[in-house]
Amino acid sequence: MSCTPRARPTIDSPRLQSLYAYWNDRRAGRDMPARSDIDPIDIPRLLPNLLLIDVEPGTARMKVRVAGTTVVEMYGSDYTGRYLDEIDFGDRRAAVLFDYNACLESRQPYAAEHSFWTDRGITYRIERLILPLSDDGETVSQLIAGLEFDTVK
Repeated sequence: MSCTPRARPTIDSPRLQSLYAYWNDRRAGRDMPARSDIDPIDIPRLLPNLLLIDVEPGTARMKVRVAGTTVVEMYGSDYTGRYLDEIDFGDRRAAVLFDYNACLESRQPYAAEHSFWTDRGITYRIERLILPLSDDGETVSQLIAGLEFDTVK
């Protein structure tokens, strides 16, 4: 997965391609859409795979506001109300935090791919698309992340 500034990130998942197209449409020529431009009614099939993350002003700390049901099921925990930097992502912690911080700092879409292992001994490939939202057109106030999970054979 890759992403360069002002370019469409490389996205394999049709579901995440759909999320990117929706975000891109909603920004309407701006750098980022506002949260108020995103209506869950428009994207019901994407909701189980989404995270909505608040960025605390002046701190750049990120807190999960909403976690979709597929995300909760796959990670085995509901991270709603938790700060990303306080969640135990195991040996993937640095990579996960890097991805979200890269989107936050660049104010650009960010795509990445990782693997993770469950307590049940199953390995998954995860494709992640992180998209910035801004209430004032300048500062990232929230991130919306789409996650696609595939079993690794």
